[in-house]
Amino acid sequence: MTTNMDQEIMGQDIQMDMSFYYSMDVKEDDSNSKTISTSIDRFKMKAGAMGFSIDLDSGNPLPSLAVTEEDKDPTKILNAVIGAIKGQRFSMKVNAEGKVMEITGFENMAKKIVDSLGIEEAEKEKMTQQFNKQFNAERMKSQFERTWYIFPNKEVKVGDSWEKNTSLGDDELGGGNYKSTYKVTDIEGNMVTLKENTEISSKKGEMEMKGEIEGTIVVDSNSGLIVKADQDLTLKPIGDSKGFEIKAKTRIRGKAR
Repeated sequence: MTTNMDQEIMGQDIQMDMSFYYSMDVKEDDSNSKTISTSIDRFKMKAGAMGFSIDLDSGNPLPSLAVTEEDKDPTKILNAVIGAIKGQRFSMKVNAEGKVMEITGFENMAKKIVDSLGIEEAEKEKMTQQFNKQFNAERMKSQFERTWYIFPNKEVKVGDSWEKNTSLGDDELGGGNYKSTYKVTDIEGNMVTLKENTEISSKKGEMEMKGEIEGTIVVDSNSGLIVKADQDLTLKPIGDSKGFEIKAKTRIRGKAR
């Protein structure tokens, strides 16, 4: 799944591109839920803003971490952690509507990866924290639930609409509670086109924000996977909250091989 995001925060343009590659195998299916064994095959991220850029790719050779204190590059350290995720596995339990009920396998993943890099003890804790921030059960649950938990547990036709409630962690862009309304606007073969209108409410400490997402989603009804999505997100602080408006355009293109 590839996401291209153009953001505007306090008048500054921020570009972020992320690609996730997963291999999934259904290990159990009791008609009410499926247990899916998932391998992280690759993760790529590019971001740029105000002259700063970052380029991470788990498919690139791991960088050497044998550097002096003065030469230590946080990006190189993060890229080493990202590079070591290739082949790591976790399991998801998903119900018939696509809601992620449980994720296991992240409990000791960070330690296993950091230990495999052969770095000094002083760096291990820092790298473990970096990994756990980007890859953890709650983050993965949020990511998959927003792209899987879409349809009601019944057949739909053009003109049908329904609501779904999901949430993203507070550290995510636009993190918070999502109340989404989906409406079927077209069905062509296996491809179902939906119009999405989502209300977002987020509160972190004393900062409270409200926002919305408007967009169009195309889903393969056989797999339940998004193959195309174009969305506009807006978030604004409300009341006495101190913050700034966030605007983002998200473009998703997904493939199932």
